[in-house]
Order: sequence, then C-alpha cells, then structure tokens
Amino acid sequence: MAIGPSRSRRKLRRGSDEVLIQGEAFVGRDVVLGDRYELVEKLGQGGMGTVHRGVDRQLRRTVAVKLLSSELAHDPQSRARFRREAHAAAALNHPAVATIHDVGEEPHADGPRPYLVMEYVQGTTLAEVLRDGPLPVADAVDTACAVLDALWHSHERGIVHRDIKPSNIMLTGPGTVKVLDFGIAKAFTEAATRITGSGAAIGTPAYLSPEQISGAEIDHRADLYAMGCLLHELLTGQTPFRGESPFAVMHQHLYAEPEPVSRLRPQVPPAVEAVVLRALRKDPAERFADAGQMRAALDDALTQTSMPTAQAAMPPRPPRATEPGGGAALRHRSPVSLRPSAHSALALLGCLLSVLCARGHLVDTAHFGRIAIAAAVLGVLTLPWSTRLSCALGWGPVAEAVAVNSELRRAEIGWDHTHAAIAALLALTAACCLVMAVRDQERGVGSLLAFWFTATASIWYFLDDLHKLFVFYLLLPLVAIATVSWEAVALVRRRAGDRRAALEGPTSGTMSPGRRLTTTSARNLRV
Repeated sequence: MAIGPSRSRRKLRRGSDEVLIQGEAFVGRDVVLGDRYELVEKLGQGGMGTVHRGVDRQLRRTVAVKLLSSELAHDPQSRARFRREAHAAAALNHPAVATIHDVGEEPHADGPRPYLVMEYVQGTTLAEVLRDGPLPVADAVDTACAVLDALWHSHERGIVHRDIKPSNIMLTGPGTVKVLDFGIAKAFTEAATRITGSGAAIGTPAYLSPEQISGAEIDHRADLYAMGCLLHELLTGQTPFRGESPFAVMHQHLYAEPEPVSRLRPQVPPAVEAVVLRALRKDPAERFADAGQMRAALDDALTQTSMPTAQAAMPPRPPRATEPGGGAALRHRSPVSLRPSAHSALALLGCLLSVLCARGHLVDTAHFGRIAIAAAVLGVLTLPWSTRLSCALGWGPVAEAVAVNSELRRAEIGWDHTHAAIAALLALTAACCLVMAVRDQERGVGSLLAFWFTATASIWYFLDDLHKLFVFYLLLPLVAIATVSWEAVALVRRRAGDRRAALEGPTSGTMSPGRRLTTTSARNLRV
C-alpha cells in the first residue's frame, strides 16, 4: 500500500522527545511503546509490519515487538479483530509455538498503532536454511512433523495460521522448531477486505491454498495445503508452483498439477511423495482430515522405508555411528518386517482361502490341492520378507478356483462376441495390472490380486480344456520368480541409496551445525 505525503512522516513519543517514523520504519533508538517496551533493533519489515528486538523494562527480558502496518492502524473494527485474534493466539501453549506476551496500541495523531509483543526466538529460519539447498529426507520429514504438531495444537483450539511458509518457521535446535505469526494473518486479511473491499488473498503466493486465492471459506485444511508446499520445498529446494508473476503462481495453484517430488529428487521415497501430493489436492475434502492424520502419514512413510524419524516427545535422534576412519558407518537394515498392516492381512487371507479351496476340492484334479497348499505355506513363510510375494503365492490358487467355477467358459457359451470381448478386455486388464504391480510399490499388492483374477478368467475362456490348468501351474512360479526379482532390485536400490548417503557424510545425512543450530545473528519474525 502506497503511503501518501500526509503520512510519510509520523511521530511516536519517546519520553519527552519525539521520534520520526519514515513510512513504517523507526528512525532512531530507544523508542518505548506503552511506557514499557523499548525498541532496540529493527529485525525485519514486510507487508504485515515491522519487527523489532526490544526489551521489556518491567520484567527485564528480551522480547520481539511487531508493529502492525497502517492497514490495521486506521480502521477501528480491524483493530478490534486484531486484538481478539491476538488474545486467542496467546492462549496457545505448545513448545513449537512462539508465545505471545502482550498486545497493545500506541497512541498516535493518525490513529492508534497496534503492536504485538512476543517471545524472542533465537535460531535460524527455514528460509535461511533452504538457501543452502534442500534438507536430507529424514530431516525434512522431522521438521514437517514438528510444524504439524504445532498446527494440530492450534487447530484443536480453532486457530488457523493462514501463512505457513519457511520464513515463519525457525529451527531452534536439533528437531525443534518455533512457528511464528499465529493469528496475525487472519486479522490482516480482514483488514484488507474491509479497506479495499476486494477480499484479495493475503499471504505469500507460493504457499496459498486454492480456497484462499478464490476467496472461498477457509478452514484448517488451508494450512495443510501450505504444509504440502513447504514439505515439497524442504525436499527439493523449490516450491511446487513457480511463475514470472504472483498471478501466474496463483493461477497454477488453482488449475495446475504439481511436479512430482521424485522427478526433482529421485531419492525421495514414494510414500513420502504420496503425502505431499495428497496435501496439495485442490479440493480440501481430498486432503488429510487434520494435521494429526498428515503427521501420522509421514511417520508411516518413514517407517515403511526404514528411515529414522524423531517423535516430537522423544529425545533427538542420535548421530550416525562413525567408523575409526571418521566415515559414517552403513546401516545394515534387515528387510524383514513384522509390522502388521492391511497388506499383510490381505496376504494372510489369500493363504487361508488357498487352503480352503484345496480342502474343498473346488478344482477336481489330483495336482491342484497339493499345489494350492504348497503355495499357501510358502506365502505364510515369505510374508515377513515381502507382502507382494506372499499375495502372489496365496491368491493365485484362489483366483484359479474362482475361474474354474465361473460361467465365463467357452465350452458353455461359445464364441459369442460379447463374451469374447469381455475375455479379451480381462486379458488386457491383467497385462495392465502386471505392469502396475512392477512399477507401483504402494499399490503393488492390489495390482497383483487384480492380475490373478482377470488373468485366470480370460485363460479359462480362451483355453477351454483341462490342459489350460497346466498354464496356471506354469504361471504361478513365473509370477513368484518375477516378484522375487522386483523385491531384490528394490532392496539393492535402497542399499545403494544408503551407501551413497553414508559416503556423502554430514552434508547429506544430517544438517551441519551451521545449518541446523547456529546463526550469526538472532532473528525472530520474517514478514
């Protein structure tokens, strides 16, 4: 907002003296607000106002003071809303939320100037950290989880941040953050709407949700969209949408799909990428239900890929063990996992059904019962190593038994065009499902199940004689061998990635002290 000549020079009282303000910035030192807060040093300036390091003269402690911009200063209803939002934000009590100490107004000839007194946070903003490039995957997810903890706390109390971005998040220690500016964005948005009548989106375009841009109703899921943008940047070093102007960026938020994280950084696990993509859905109903659900999804993503993650209430993650030569020791992770999941339950059901099909003589041949039981036993034995392999073994005989007892058999219905087309499309579907099972780590189990049922149904139509049963006997070990090959290749790739991460040392495995803990000068708010 441009500042006219009548407001280009304003005055605030400093004891018996007067200090001039050029636009929004103080000129001079030792300005006192409310006869209590002495402004010592200007830390930053932006669209929402100016931030100063100050001293609370009564309690003799360092504080951060944010003097709000003129949009809030010249409208009584906006000032009242700002006070209400500040009081609500002050009720937040969470280690990852910057504490609000006080809110007030400084008398001025042009109207009272609202200000906010906050905890003075020493650390490094994520915006400063990202200047050195993206974070290691585990550190990026840990940081996102810490921010989501703060959002979960605020959302439970009805407070939506509305301006999640790297400059509003400070790293204060290993795995610890402070989220700044709670409550301010909403008050500023209301002020802009009241003054301009436009309802224009307030915030940083790179992190605005589609509903903020379009002026629709805002709830906590707008913060989750911003978290998707933030996590995308932490993992790749760039925001999901970029353009030559803010309007171009906002247009992409509304209509374009984000570039996949794995295309920019192939080392990012597919499960982590899936969390980012879900958070960036255009429709709020398709995003995570709340911050807790998104945080749980990130925890599960790292658990699935055997990557370390720090819980918010747990001590910091221990440093990577080092060898005598000083290099990082490789982790020897076991591929065996006994963690219960829907996929493992599906595999067990397939093995159980395979045994029941054998005992029930659903396929009346001498060989099928023994092969079905052998497949079920092997499926149970291989389950801790690979759910995909267990499903491939257990569900094959089940699908064959269903196909044998189905009505889609050429001997009964002949070469009817409709039935032939159905069988052909089932064969095509089976081929597509097999490709999906190879390429898609997350939905590989479901694709294998679909492959078995569509493939066996089409086989029993086109090969209508008892010899086709031997086609199934051949197909079962081939699919099992192919699944073992897929799992082996994935395991080799994971170990190669671990080896590269270990050889890269501190710059890849963990953030260096200069990036994570220290800063040459204390910063509090970036506006």
